Amino acid sequence: MPASNTYDAILIGGGPAGSCAGAILAEYGHRVLILEREKFPRFHIGESLIPFTYEPLKRIGMIPKMKKSNFVKKYSVAFVRPEGKSSTPFYFHTRYDKDTIAQTWQVLRSEFDQMMLDNAREKGAEVKEEVTVTELIRENGKVVGVQTKNKDGSTAEYRAPITLDCTGKEAWSATRQGWRMRDPYLNKVAVWTYYKGSKREPGIDEGQTMVAYLEDKGWFWHIPQHNDMVSVGVVAEGKYLTRGGVKDPKEIFHREVQQNNWIKEHLSVGESTGVW
Repeated sequence: MPASNTYDAILIGGGPAGSCAGAILAEYGHRVLILEREKFPRFHIGESLIPFTYEPLKRIGMIPKMKKSNFVKKYSVAFVRPEGKSSTPFYFHTRYDKDTIAQTWQVLRSEFDQMMLDNAREKGAEVKEEVTVTELIRENGKVVGVQTKNKDGSTAEYRAPITLDCTGKEAWSATRQGWRMRDPYLNKVAVWTYYKGSKREPGIDEGQTMVAYLEDKGWFWHIPQHNDMVSVGVVAEGKYLTRGGVKDPKEIFHREVQQNNWIKEHLSVGESTGVW
């Protein structure tokens, strides 16, 4: 194995987990390799940060970059019943102790993940994009590296004393080991899109996350973003969303919008970008 293919740590996945771990390890002087199968920036769902992400972001030097970004500031979360009655906003500064940061951000993941990966690079981590990990290399019962396939079809091996699976919801290694188990109480699916020019709350509440309930069936998220965009989606069991034999995501989404008056009103202006 050439020395250039030997590292102190290999990280599978360049999303927030991989870029955060890579930044910290590299900061300590370790030779780190992050392997990412896609080319950033890339689309990803999951855009609403919670206040407790502030300290981890601070730890890896991201806060100055977040403050300079266009991401919408988030100070609260609120909940709304199907008939449209909203709760009092859950303001972070009134619910947590003084040592907890009272503001976070609504992020566009393509931009946020790119910032995080670039931050890991700046700390000294080496990043290889469009590289797919195909196998773990084992010797004497231990994982000592990975086999990969590049975009052009060529293959390579990389070795390190430790390999971290940072693939998030995909759970790359756990799935291949048969360790992943489905939770029957979390048997939910989501149908979502992005609206431009829809309604927002005034003042400090403009960036709040809204959780809008369906009657005993599921809920909507409504996440304001920059450039006058809103991420909005419905979460429920698949058998509920496809009732009556409806399979088209757009038809499902617009049918469920009618089940919550707050969502119906806020999406009554603006238009969907057509991303489903």
